[in-house]
Amino acid sequence: MIAVENQAVVSEKAIPKDESDEFVMPESNAFGQSFRAYEGSVRQSIVENCYRLHHINQTYDFVKRTREEYAKLNKVEMSIWEAIELLDNFVDETDPDLDEPQIQHMLQSAEAIRKDYPSEDWLHLTALIHDLGKVLFHSKLGSLPQWAVNGDTLIVGCAYDESIVYYKYLKENPDYNNPAYNTKLGVYSEGCGLENVLLSWGHDDYMYLVLKASGTTLPPAASFIIRYHSLYPLHHNGAYQYLMNDEDRENLKWLQTFSKYDLYSKSKVHVDVEKVKPYYESLIKKYFPEKIRW
Repeated sequence: MIAVENQAVVSEKAIPKDESDEFVMPESNAFGQSFRAYEGSVRQSIVENCYRLHHINQTYDFVKRTREEYAKLNKVEMSIWEAIELLDNFVDETDPDLDEPQIQHMLQSAEAIRKDYPSEDWLHLTALIHDLGKVLFHSKLGSLPQWAVNGDTLIVGCAYDESIVYYKYLKENPDYNNPAYNTKLGVYSEGCGLENVLLSWGHDDYMYLVLKASGTTLPPAASFIIRYHSLYPLHHNGAYQYLMNDEDRENLKWLQTFSKYDLYSKSKVHVDVEKVKPYYESLIKKYFPEKIRW
């Protein structure tokens, strides 16, 4: 991420907590099923179809072309909170654990992590905006289909990791049999750093691009969390270690801490938006300009 004057620094006393600390992870999701149970989920049909389209269409060329287009950030200017409000009625078709609007999921994540890390306001805001790139679905941003907005991400340009959800559909992707892209390293070099790889296109990488250009003073760990929070093969299954550098490994600790709040805070119990809005607006004012380009 581009160095920014007065960029926030993660407190030396702020240590990512392991799974035994404080946050109590529920045993079942909002539907009474196991989390991330893609087979047998009450939402399986809609979720699986979206992943099928995602895996077939997310080629290296598609990602490169789409990323270059959206990196122009020439669609609209608006504030962070204005963008959040665009997600008031948006439901993620790739989520087997929740069918609530995204604004609720983002606030649930933020409030849960705020409770355990009260002094790390950068982390509260990161949780709030981690899925904000899903505004890609909106007409103001091009009305992209859900397979180009949501879902677990994967690295394109090299062999697909077999832990990827619905891996079977990747065999229908043209890159699967392309020798330029189907080896362990593909177009990359060992230890090149995750910043130099291409991810399947969606909300994560888009919000990362928005952050880079916004002048935000959030610390680099925030950008790392936002870009890779859906890269489950990395932070959940330990894949892609051979592409990482030392900075990636340091930031991964925060991503793994964040991940449990992202996943296990999902609930049918809504956060009172108006009650918490003043607090989060104060953080937005602290870390972002009034308007940014999207």
